[in-house]
Amino acid sequence: MRTKCLNFGVPVTSINYFYGKLFDINYRISVHEGNANQRLASEAAKILYQLGPSQEVVPRRYREEFSKLVRLIEATIKSLPQPGLTPTRLKGIKNKTAVKYIKMLIDIQNNFQTD
Repeated sequence: MRTKCLNFGVPVTSINYFYGKLFDINYRISVHEGNANQRLASEAAKILYQLGPSQEVVPRRYREEFSKLVRLIEATIKSLPQPGLTPTRLKGIKNKTAVKYIKMLIDIQNNFQTD
């Protein structure tokens, strides 16, 4: 039984956790009502707290963009008046940018499924 993934050099359980959460987040984004920014914002806390700590699992070509998304979510959540609230929109981005971030999350999922 392999305990480390050859592609990432991290424990297989970390990879399984990351992609399991990513599949759930992508599903919830796809069924959420609203525009792209609202869809992404609805899953912001999950992206930050469940996926953010495991950034080493993200394929190299998506890491920079993924870390930008995590920093953007951190800034948005810090600007909320109370802890525990879910933002309605991500601060400082338009729908076009939100669509690019959603596409990146889906591409990361598809990359895992083809490996």
